[in-house]
Amino acid sequence: MELAAAFQVYSYGLPAQPGDIERLRQTYPHVPAGYFEIVREMTNLVLLWNRHGELRLWGPEHVMAMDRAYGVSAAIPGAMPYGDNGGGGELLVHGMGSAGLATYLVDTGSLFLDEDAPFVAPHLQGLLETAEGADLIFKLDQIPEEDIVPPRIEKGEYR
Repeated sequence: MELAAAFQVYSYGLPAQPGDIERLRQTYPHVPAGYFEIVREMTNLVLLWNRHGELRLWGPEHVMAMDRAYGVSAAIPGAMPYGDNGGGGELLVHGMGSAGLATYLVDTGSLFLDEDAPFVAPHLQGLLETAEGADLIFKLDQIPEEDIVPPRIEKGEYR
């Protein structure tokens, strides 16, 4: 998958294990397009957008752990949380909302796909290839150019 030019990889982890991918596939009925393509190459991807940070895309094991922690799929049946905006208290959730099956930005204190959860993009692939909806996600301050270094690999696994 080709990332939009506005994105920059800040850090990433090892590729997902096949067993973790299969568990995720069995757990969630609707996985956003592009998700498996990313996690087969890298997990826990952190992206900057126009030097603003950050979007964290979780690996399969992290998705399931964060879902348990926040109760997303319990509150929004069939929905899959798969990332966050790095401390803004908001999650990327793929599920059936006001614009249909798509990715929305959901506040952790209000787990609903309603008018308070803005539509971000039809799926992860659309977000990453076009940067559609990035302005809704990236709310942290711009990072000075001299502080942006080549991407680093995080070798630890989230479990």
